[in-house]
Amino acid sequence: MLALTMTPAAAQAQTQAVAPVQAGVTATQQSATALHASRQDAAYLRAAHRGNLAEIEAGKAALRESHDRDVRGLAWRLIRDHRKLDARLRGVADRLDVRLPGSPSAEQRHDLRVVLSRSGHRFDRAWLRLQAESHEHALWLGQRELRRGHSQWVKDLARDSAPVIRHHLRAVRAEM
Repeated sequence: MLALTMTPAAAQAQTQAVAPVQAGVTATQQSATALHASRQDAAYLRAAHRGNLAEIEAGKAALRESHDRDVRGLAWRLIRDHRKLDARLRGVADRLDVRLPGSPSAEQRHDLRVVLSRSGHRFDRAWLRLQAESHEHALWLGQRELRRGHSQWVKDLARDSAPVIRHHLRAVRAEM
């Protein structure tokens, strides 16, 4: 009855005043669900983040060590794309309140040190093999997340990352 007696401007003002409250409820509901990442979702986010960090570091190493124009071009692409993938991943991890590691795993760092112990053509071949293995592992992680994950945000991330990772894997294999 009150709404019928209001002027259109007053009714619009009341609607606009209610909208932020409704938006606040929605944000509160989302943050409440954000605190409940499954073990699988959190494990995927951490592993994929470490993989992105490892790819970025490996790309930088190739830019420093390789004299092969194609390998260096591929390294630039990996750095650029994995930074983009990781930026999106960090946003999802923040929403789900998942703490991410600050560096690649000890195994990933060791594998890169082994590659860096080589030089010239041997470095390039070892670097490309490492990239192939890393990207194959990243695809496997994503497939496992799609099968076992619970968060739609994380599953979307895994699904949307797969074409980029497959493209990298094809490019790496073409150089081998």
